[in-house]
Amino acid sequence: MIPTGRRALLGDLRSVLPAWITARLLVAAAYGLARLLEGGSGSRTARGLTAWDGDWYISILIHGYDGVAREGARFFPGYVLVGRLFDVVLPGGPVTALLLVANVASLVATVLVFRLALAETADRATALRAAWALSLFPSAFVLVWAYGEGLFLALALGVLLAARRERWWWCAVMGLAAGLVRPTGALLALAVVAAACRPTSVAPQRVVARVAAVAGGPVGTLAFVWWVSARFDEAFLPLTVQRELRGDSRNPLARLLEGLSDLGRSTTWTDGLHAVAAVVVLVVLVALFRTWPARYGVLAGACLLVALAADNLNSLERYVFNGVPVVLGVATLAGYRRFGQLVPVVSGAVMVVLATAAWTGSYVP
Repeated sequence: MIPTGRRALLGDLRSVLPAWITARLLVAAAYGLARLLEGGSGSRTARGLTAWDGDWYISILIHGYDGVAREGARFFPGYVLVGRLFDVVLPGGPVTALLLVANVASLVATVLVFRLALAETADRATALRAAWALSLFPSAFVLVWAYGEGLFLALALGVLLAARRERWWWCAVMGLAAGLVRPTGALLALAVVAAACRPTSVAPQRVVARVAAVAGGPVGTLAFVWWVSARFDEAFLPLTVQRELRGDSRNPLARLLEGLSDLGRSTTWTDGLHAVAAVVVLVVLVALFRTWPARYGVLAGACLLVALAADNLNSLERYVFNGVPVVLGVATLAGYRRFGQLVPVVSGAVMVVLATAAWTGSYVP
Protein backbone atom coordinates (compact mmCIF):
# COMPACT_ATOMS: atom_id res chain seq x y z
CA MET A 1 0.00 0.00 0.00
CA ILE A 2 1.35 3.45 -0.94
CA PRO A 3 1.93 5.63 2.15
CA THR A 4 -0.44 8.54 2.56
CA GLY A 5 2.30 11.14 2.11
CA ARG A 6 3.50 9.56 -1.13
CA ARG A 7 -0.03 9.23 -2.44
CA ALA A 8 -0.65 12.90 -1.72
CA LEU A 9 2.56 13.89 -3.50
CA LEU A 10 1.72 11.83 -6.56
CA GLY A 11 -1.75 13.34 -6.62
CA ASP A 12 -0.30 16.84 -6.42
CA LEU A 13 2.13 16.09 -9.24
CA ARG A 14 -0.66 14.80 -11.47
CA SER A 15 -2.61 17.97 -10.73
CA VAL A 16 0.14 20.46 -11.57
CA LEU A 17 1.98 18.63 -14.37
CA PRO A 18 -0.35 19.92 -17.13
CA ALA A 19 0.48 23.52 -16.14
CA TRP A 20 4.21 22.81 -15.90
CA ILE A 21 4.28 21.03 -19.28
CA THR A 22 2.16 23.69 -20.97
CA ALA A 23 4.61 26.38 -19.88
CA ARG A 24 7.47 24.51 -21.51
CA LEU A 25 5.51 24.03 -24.72
CA LEU A 26 4.81 27.77 -24.84
CA VAL A 27 8.48 28.58 -24.28
CA ALA A 28 9.37 26.19 -27.10
CA ALA A 29 6.87 28.01 -29.33
CA ALA A 30 8.48 31.34 -28.37
CA TYR A 31 11.90 29.98 -29.28
CA GLY A 32 10.64 28.85 -32.68
CA LEU A 33 9.05 32.26 -33.25
CA ALA A 34 12.27 34.05 -32.25
CA ARG A 35 14.33 31.95 -34.67
CA LEU A 36 11.80 32.69 -37.42
CA LEU A 37 11.99 36.43 -36.75
CA GLU A 38 15.80 36.40 -36.72
CA GLY A 39 16.20 33.98 -39.57
CA GLY A 40 17.97 31.53 -37.27
CA SER A 41 21.04 33.78 -37.00
CA GLY A 42 20.50 35.56 -33.68
CA SER A 43 23.22 35.31 -31.03
CA ARG A 44 20.75 34.87 -28.18
CA THR A 45 18.63 32.28 -29.94
CA ALA A 46 21.90 30.42 -30.55
CA ARG A 47 22.39 30.37 -26.77
CA GLY A 48 18.96 28.79 -26.32
CA LEU A 49 17.99 28.27 -22.69
CA THR A 50 21.31 29.67 -21.47
CA ALA A 51 20.84 33.18 -22.90
CA TRP A 52 21.28 36.37 -20.86
CA ASP A 53 21.95 35.53 -17.16
CA GLY A 54 22.35 31.86 -18.00
CA ASP A 55 25.78 32.61 -19.44
CA TRP A 56 26.82 34.25 -16.18
CA TYR A 57 25.69 31.30 -14.06
CA ILE A 58 27.54 28.84 -16.32
CA SER A 59 30.71 30.92 -16.18
CA ILE A 60 30.56 31.19 -12.40
CA LEU A 61 29.95 27.45 -12.05
CA ILE A 62 32.98 26.65 -14.21
CA HIS A 63 35.41 29.42 -13.24
CA GLY A 64 34.18 30.71 -9.88
CA TYR A 65 33.79 34.39 -9.02
CA ASP A 66 37.52 34.98 -9.52
CA GLY A 67 37.24 33.91 -13.15
CA VAL A 68 34.45 36.24 -14.27
CA ALA A 69 34.13 40.01 -14.64
CA ARG A 70 33.42 42.16 -11.59
CA GLU A 71 29.77 42.38 -12.64
CA GLY A 72 29.41 38.68 -11.81
CA ALA A 73 29.38 39.55 -8.09
CA ARG A 74 25.69 40.42 -8.38
CA PHE A 75 24.78 36.77 -8.97
CA PHE A 76 24.18 35.00 -5.68
CA PRO A 77 25.75 31.54 -5.28
CA GLY A 78 22.91 29.25 -4.20
CA TYR A 79 21.79 28.25 -7.68
CA VAL A 80 25.39 27.72 -8.81
CA LEU A 81 26.20 25.56 -5.76
CA VAL A 82 23.22 23.29 -6.37
CA GLY A 83 24.10 23.18 -10.06
CA ARG A 84 27.64 22.16 -9.21
CA LEU A 85 26.29 19.31 -7.06
CA PHE A 86 24.11 18.11 -9.96
CA ASP A 87 27.10 18.40 -12.28
CA VAL A 88 29.15 16.11 -10.02
CA VAL A 89 26.57 13.34 -9.76
CA LEU A 90 24.95 13.50 -13.22
CA PRO A 91 26.33 13.31 -16.78
CA GLY A 92 25.85 16.11 -19.27
CA GLY A 93 28.03 18.92 -17.99
CA PRO A 94 27.33 22.30 -16.35
CA VAL A 95 24.64 23.43 -18.79
CA THR A 96 22.59 20.27 -18.30
CA ALA A 97 23.04 20.51 -14.54
CA LEU A 98 21.81 24.11 -14.32
CA LEU A 99 18.84 23.45 -16.60
CA LEU A 100 17.86 20.39 -14.57
CA VAL A 101 18.02 22.36 -11.33
CA ALA A 102 15.93 25.18 -12.81
CA ASN A 103 13.22 22.93 -14.24
CA VAL A 104 13.01 20.42 -11.39
CA ALA A 105 12.91 23.26 -8.87
CA SER A 106 10.15 24.98 -10.82
CA LEU A 107 8.11 21.77 -10.70
CA VAL A 108 8.64 21.65 -6.93
CA ALA A 109 7.56 25.30 -6.73
CA THR A 110 4.39 24.50 -8.68
CA VAL A 111 3.55 21.69 -6.26
CA LEU A 112 4.24 23.94 -3.27
CA VAL A 113 2.09 26.82 -4.50
CA PHE A 114 -0.69 24.27 -5.07
CA ARG A 115 -0.29 23.03 -1.50
CA LEU A 116 -0.09 26.54 -0.04
CA ALA A 117 -3.26 27.64 -1.80
CA LEU A 118 -5.02 24.44 -0.76
CA ALA A 119 -3.93 24.92 2.86
CA GLU A 120 -5.21 28.49 2.91
CA THR A 121 -8.51 27.96 1.10
CA ALA A 122 -9.31 24.23 1.29
CA ASP A 123 -10.47 24.71 -2.31
CA ARG A 124 -8.89 22.52 -4.96
CA ALA A 125 -10.03 24.73 -7.83
CA THR A 126 -8.27 27.74 -6.33
CA ALA A 127 -5.13 25.66 -5.77
CA LEU A 128 -5.14 24.57 -9.42
CA ARG A 129 -5.54 28.18 -10.55
CA ALA A 130 -2.54 29.10 -8.40
CA ALA A 131 -0.46 26.38 -10.08
CA TRP A 132 -1.45 27.65 -13.53
CA ALA A 133 -0.84 31.26 -12.46
CA LEU A 134 2.71 30.45 -11.41
CA SER A 135 3.44 28.42 -14.55
CA LEU A 136 2.02 30.99 -17.00
CA PHE A 137 3.03 34.20 -15.24
CA PRO A 138 4.37 36.53 -17.98
CA SER A 139 7.96 36.34 -16.74
CA ALA A 140 7.76 32.64 -15.85
CA PHE A 141 9.62 31.66 -19.01
CA VAL A 142 12.79 32.11 -16.92
CA LEU A 143 11.72 29.02 -14.97
CA VAL A 144 12.60 27.04 -18.10
CA TRP A 145 15.89 28.88 -18.73
CA ALA A 146 19.14 28.50 -16.79
CA TYR A 147 18.03 31.08 -14.22
CA GLY A 148 17.92 30.83 -10.43
CA GLU A 149 14.26 31.84 -10.14
CA GLY A 150 12.91 28.28 -10.06
CA LEU A 151 15.09 27.35 -7.10
CA PHE A 152 14.32 30.62 -5.33
CA LEU A 153 10.56 30.27 -5.76
CA ALA A 154 10.65 26.68 -4.49
CA LEU A 155 12.53 27.79 -1.36
CA ALA A 156 10.37 30.89 -0.86
CA LEU A 157 7.17 28.86 -1.10
CA GLY A 158 8.70 26.33 1.28
CA VAL A 159 9.28 29.19 3.74
CA LEU A 160 5.69 30.43 3.40
CA LEU A 161 4.23 26.95 3.82
CA ALA A 162 6.48 26.16 6.80
CA ALA A 163 5.54 29.49 8.41
CA ARG A 164 1.86 28.74 8.00
CA ARG A 165 2.35 25.34 9.65
CA GLU A 166 4.57 26.92 12.35
CA ARG A 167 7.54 24.72 11.50
CA TRP A 168 9.97 27.46 12.38
CA TRP A 169 13.30 25.66 12.08
CA TRP A 170 12.42 24.42 8.60
CA CYS A 171 11.40 27.99 7.83
CA ALA A 172 14.78 29.26 9.05
CA VAL A 173 16.81 26.75 7.00
CA MET A 174 14.87 27.34 3.78
CA GLY A 175 14.94 31.10 4.33
CA LEU A 176 18.72 30.99 4.72
CA ALA A 177 19.00 29.00 1.49
CA ALA A 178 16.65 31.40 -0.33
CA GLY A 179 18.79 34.34 0.76
CA LEU A 180 21.79 32.64 -0.83
CA VAL A 181 19.93 32.23 -4.14
CA ARG A 182 18.42 35.69 -4.58
CA PRO A 183 18.77 38.94 -2.59
CA THR A 184 14.98 39.01 -2.47
CA GLY A 185 15.33 36.28 0.14
CA ALA A 186 15.83 39.03 2.71
CA LEU A 187 12.27 40.25 2.06
CA LEU A 188 10.85 36.90 3.15
CA ALA A 189 11.33 38.16 6.71
CA LEU A 190 8.32 40.44 6.19
CA ALA A 191 5.96 37.52 5.60
CA VAL A 192 7.55 35.32 8.26
CA VAL A 193 7.41 37.96 11.01
CA ALA A 194 3.72 38.48 10.29
CA ALA A 195 3.13 34.74 10.62
CA ALA A 196 5.31 34.48 13.72
CA CYS A 197 3.44 37.29 15.49
CA ARG A 198 0.00 35.78 15.06
CA PRO A 199 -1.97 35.89 18.33
CA THR A 200 -1.65 32.20 19.15
CA SER A 201 -0.46 30.60 22.35
CA VAL A 202 3.24 29.90 22.00
CA ALA A 203 5.48 27.94 24.33
CA PRO A 204 8.40 30.17 25.43
CA GLN A 205 10.97 27.74 24.08
CA ARG A 206 9.65 28.30 20.55
CA VAL A 207 10.44 32.01 20.57
CA VAL A 208 14.05 31.28 19.55
CA ALA A 209 12.82 29.20 16.63
CA ARG A 210 10.56 32.04 15.48
CA VAL A 211 13.38 34.55 15.66
CA ALA A 212 15.57 32.19 13.63
CA ALA A 213 12.77 31.82 11.06
CA VAL A 214 12.48 35.58 10.65
CA ALA A 215 16.26 36.01 10.41
CA GLY A 216 16.90 33.17 7.93
CA GLY A 217 16.42 35.11 4.68
CA PRO A 218 18.31 38.27 5.71
CA VAL A 219 21.18 36.23 7.17
CA GLY A 220 21.57 34.26 3.93
CA THR A 221 21.61 37.44 1.84
CA LEU A 222 24.01 39.29 4.13
CA ALA A 223 26.33 36.28 4.38
CA PHE A 224 27.02 36.34 0.65
CA VAL A 225 27.30 40.14 0.56
CA TRP A 226 29.88 39.96 3.37
CA TRP A 227 31.83 37.08 1.78
CA VAL A 228 32.14 38.54 -1.70
CA SER A 229 32.88 42.02 -0.32
CA ALA A 230 35.70 40.64 1.81
CA ARG A 231 37.06 38.49 -1.02
CA PHE A 232 37.32 41.38 -3.47
CA ASP A 233 38.01 44.05 -0.86
CA GLU A 234 35.05 46.22 -1.87
CA ALA A 235 32.27 46.85 0.62
CA PHE A 236 28.76 45.79 -0.44
CA LEU A 237 30.06 44.79 -3.87
CA PRO A 238 26.94 42.84 -5.03
CA LEU A 239 24.76 45.85 -4.20
CA THR A 240 27.02 48.49 -5.73
CA VAL A 241 27.37 46.48 -8.95
CA GLN A 242 23.60 46.16 -9.16
CA ARG A 243 23.21 49.89 -8.56
CA GLU A 244 25.58 50.63 -11.43
CA LEU A 245 23.29 48.64 -13.74
CA ARG A 246 19.91 49.80 -12.40
CA GLY A 247 20.75 53.36 -11.38
CA ASP A 248 20.35 55.23 -8.12
CA SER A 249 17.39 54.62 -5.83
CA ARG A 250 14.23 56.50 -6.72
CA ASN A 251 10.88 57.24 -5.15
CA PRO A 252 8.78 54.27 -6.37
CA LEU A 253 5.63 56.34 -6.94
CA ALA A 254 7.51 59.08 -8.80
CA ARG A 255 9.29 56.44 -10.90
CA LEU A 256 5.97 54.79 -11.75
CA LEU A 257 4.44 58.08 -12.89
CA GLU A 258 7.55 58.92 -14.90
CA GLY A 259 7.42 55.49 -16.49
CA LEU A 260 3.79 56.00 -17.51
CA SER A 261 4.70 59.33 -19.07
CA ASP A 262 7.33 57.53 -21.15
CA LEU A 263 4.50 55.95 -23.11
CA GLY A 264 3.90 59.27 -24.84
CA ARG A 265 7.47 59.61 -26.11
CA SER A 266 8.59 57.95 -29.33
CA THR A 267 12.04 57.15 -27.93
CA THR A 268 11.02 55.71 -24.54
CA TRP A 269 7.57 54.18 -25.03
CA THR A 270 8.93 50.66 -24.70
CA ASP A 271 10.35 51.58 -21.26
CA GLY A 272 6.89 52.78 -20.33
CA LEU A 273 5.55 49.26 -20.81
CA HIS A 274 7.32 48.26 -17.57
CA ALA A 275 5.25 50.89 -15.78
CA VAL A 276 2.09 49.46 -17.34
CA ALA A 277 3.12 46.06 -16.02
CA ALA A 278 3.55 47.63 -12.56
CA VAL A 279 0.02 49.04 -12.73
CA VAL A 280 -1.32 45.59 -13.61
CA VAL A 281 0.55 44.17 -10.62
CA LEU A 282 -1.04 46.83 -8.40
CA VAL A 283 -4.46 45.56 -9.51
CA VAL A 284 -3.39 42.03 -8.69
CA LEU A 285 -2.16 43.21 -5.27
CA VAL A 286 -5.61 44.61 -4.50
CA ALA A 287 -7.10 41.16 -5.13
CA LEU A 288 -4.30 39.59 -3.08
CA PHE A 289 -4.86 41.81 -0.05
CA ARG A 290 -8.64 41.38 -0.22
CA THR A 291 -8.73 37.59 -0.31
CA TRP A 292 -5.51 36.24 1.22
CA PRO A 293 -3.68 36.75 4.54
CA ALA A 294 -2.01 40.15 4.64
CA ARG A 295 1.50 38.71 4.93
CA TYR A 296 1.34 37.54 1.32
CA GLY A 297 0.37 40.96 0.04
CA VAL A 298 3.08 42.60 2.13
CA LEU A 299 5.77 40.37 0.57
CA ALA A 300 4.53 40.81 -2.99
CA GLY A 301 4.08 44.56 -2.48
CA ALA A 302 7.60 44.90 -1.09
CA CYS A 303 9.04 43.20 -4.18
CA LEU A 304 7.14 45.62 -6.42
CA LEU A 305 8.37 48.65 -4.44
CA VAL A 306 11.97 47.47 -4.64
CA ALA A 307 11.65 46.96 -8.40
CA LEU A 308 10.13 50.42 -8.87
CA ALA A 309 12.81 52.07 -6.72
CA ALA A 310 15.36 51.70 -9.52
CA ASP A 311 16.02 54.19 -12.29
CA ASN A 312 16.24 51.32 -14.81
CA LEU A 313 13.03 49.27 -14.84
CA ASN A 314 14.42 46.46 -17.00
CA SER A 315 13.47 43.01 -15.69
CA LEU A 316 10.77 44.51 -13.43
CA GLU A 317 8.41 41.68 -14.38
CA ARG A 318 10.91 39.07 -13.20
CA TYR A 319 11.68 40.90 -9.97
CA VAL A 320 7.96 41.15 -9.22
CA PHE A 321 7.69 37.39 -9.84
CA ASN A 322 10.16 36.88 -6.98
CA GLY A 323 7.35 38.12 -4.73
CA VAL A 324 5.73 34.77 -5.41
CA PRO A 325 2.43 35.41 -3.54
CA VAL A 326 1.55 37.68 -6.45
CA VAL A 327 0.44 34.52 -8.27
CA LEU A 328 -2.17 33.96 -5.56
CA GLY A 329 -3.69 37.29 -6.53
CA VAL A 330 -3.68 36.17 -10.16
CA ALA A 331 -5.45 32.98 -9.08
CA THR A 332 -8.11 35.10 -7.39
CA LEU A 333 -8.72 37.11 -10.56
CA ALA A 334 -8.85 33.88 -12.56
CA GLY A 335 -11.68 32.75 -10.29
CA TYR A 336 -14.04 35.55 -11.38
CA ARG A 337 -16.74 34.27 -13.71
CA ARG A 338 -16.90 37.26 -16.02
CA PHE A 339 -13.32 37.23 -17.23
CA GLY A 340 -11.56 34.53 -15.24
CA GLN A 341 -10.96 32.27 -18.23
CA LEU A 342 -9.12 35.07 -20.01
CA VAL A 343 -6.53 35.43 -17.24
CA PRO A 344 -4.46 32.30 -17.99
CA VAL A 345 -4.86 32.80 -21.74
CA VAL A 346 -3.67 36.41 -21.66
CA SER A 347 -0.91 35.62 -19.16
CA GLY A 348 0.38 32.74 -21.26
CA ALA A 349 0.24 34.84 -24.43
CA VAL A 350 2.23 37.63 -22.80
CA MET A 351 4.76 35.05 -21.59
CA VAL A 352 5.30 33.94 -25.19
CA VAL A 353 5.72 37.57 -26.29
CA LEU A 354 8.26 38.32 -23.54
CA ALA A 355 10.23 35.13 -24.15
CA THR A 356 10.34 35.86 -27.89
CA ALA A 357 11.41 39.45 -27.21
CA ALA A 358 14.12 38.24 -24.82
CA TRP A 359 15.55 35.85 -27.42
CA THR A 360 15.51 38.56 -30.08
CA GLY A 361 17.24 41.03 -27.75
CA SER A 362 14.42 43.57 -27.41
CA TYR A 363 13.56 42.66 -23.80
CA VAL A 364 15.89 42.18 -20.83
CA PRO A 365 14.66 39.21 -18.75
